[in-house]
Amino acid sequence: MAAIRVFLVDDHPAVREGMRHLLELDGQISVVGEVGSGEEALEQENWHSVDVLLMDIRLTGMDGIEATRQLRARHPDLKIMILSSFGDEYLVEAIEAGANAYIMKTAIQPELIHSVLQTADGHGPIDPTLTPRLFDRMIELSRTAQVPVLSTRQQEMLRLIADGVSSAEIASKLSMSQATLTRQLRHIFDLLGVDNRAQAIAEAYKNNLL
Repeated sequence: MAAIRVFLVDDHPAVREGMRHLLELDGQISVVGEVGSGEEALEQENWHSVDVLLMDIRLTGMDGIEATRQLRARHPDLKIMILSSFGDEYLVEAIEAGANAYIMKTAIQPELIHSVLQTADGHGPIDPTLTPRLFDRMIELSRTAQVPVLSTRQQEMLRLIADGVSSAEIASKLSMSQATLTRQLRHIFDLLGVDNRAQAIAEAYKNNLL
């Protein structure tokens, strides 16, 4: 199986070196590039050869949130995983900017590897220590928003996504084909007005659907 190709954006060379070392201890991951700023990330052109972009938030110059927003607009298929030292302070903003996943830098190596693999597979994990806080941070926004109407089946799919269940496991649990699951998830994303799983989880919490 081909290695997951990861690109690093962090303004501390020592952090990038340490992250590269941690990731490449696992034979499933290869770090294919790195830069030290959001501006440099925007100058890159070969994003088609990257499976997951690991983005720091606090960067010199353009921050990781704005870099994520601009990269998402230019390269909508690029999977971006935020690596944060700041807990839930930037969680909602990062997801709204288009991040697929949000993980703490304090995650131990197996958790980091698992999160990268999940992000590459389209699962979009959010650090489990932050998920309970997501509802609290989104509830104020939900007071004036129109709540999407989802079926019991669709809400069940969202619960499984929030629990980090893989697509194959969801399809098996719900007795449907992968193609049907993909179609159903796309429909849920459309109803919620989102583009990926992380945003779907955030929107579901905001609207008290989970």
